Amino acid sequence: MLSEEYSCSDYPCLHVVVDYKRKVYAVFMETSDGDIIYVPVVKIKDAYEKIKELEKKHFREAKDNEVDELAAEKLGALAIEEEE
Repeated sequence: MLSEEYSCSDYPCLHVVVDYKRKVYAVFMETSDGDIIYVPVVKIKDAYEKIKELEKKHFREAKDNEVDELAAEKLGALAIEEEE
């Protein structure tokens, strides 16, 4: 069970988890299934640099169906239907 400090209601969530005594942190992604996945900061920084470069070239973030289309076309991923 996550502490209230790291509660999440709009998945996926990124949590920066800090141990102030040891002065260390780690980043985790939480999925709607409750999975907690470690994300190395270098991967986040690399992705952010790519995003900044694309935005300089007037690209925008994909929205709605565009996200599923990109995932299918570029990653071979299939959309998962949300349970209600």
